Amino acid sequence: MKEAELFELAAENTKRINPVKIIGMSEMLRGTLFDIGADEEELDMMMPYQPEEEMMYVITNERNMHGAISMIYEDELHKLSEVISDDLYILPSSIHEVLAVPASSQSPEELAEMVHTINMATVNLEDRLSNQVYHYDRNARTLKLATDTPNKRLDGEVAEQQLVYEANKGPKR
Repeated sequence: MKEAELFELAAENTKRINPVKIIGMSEMLRGTLFDIGADEEELDMMMPYQPEEEMMYVITNERNMHGAISMIYEDELHKLSEVISDDLYILPSSIHEVLAVPASSQSPEELAEMVHTINMATVNLEDRLSNQVYHYDRNARTLKLATDTPNKRLDGEVAEQQLVYEANKGPKR
């Protein structure tokens, strides 16, 4: 079996077993706060309405476990980018989820600095995915690294290689 065929089968099976879930960050936080006792009035005061094109989205799976793989599902990224009418920057939050923001919101370097800071301060080492920011181009329908500051292992070697995933074609080196 060729690498592209293996990639395609793995993507299809993973997506079938663990369907993608994309939810607005504010909606997710509202649900969490509601679960711990906040009422609707308090939630409305703490979290006012935010237009879709300004929102941050959580991309994971229905189990919220090992859901970062969902970032390779191009159809879902494309649908989200069409809803917000913009390309996306994908921020690896952990192995369990990634965050998506409109590409016009901030520079990828600013976002990468934010990812790095949060990873170092709050994400357990075994749950860290990357400090990189990825760019989803909705016209080209590609996902690629947006930042060029490679993660380094403790021995100084680069821990990531540049890959571009094209819709329905798998990895391109």
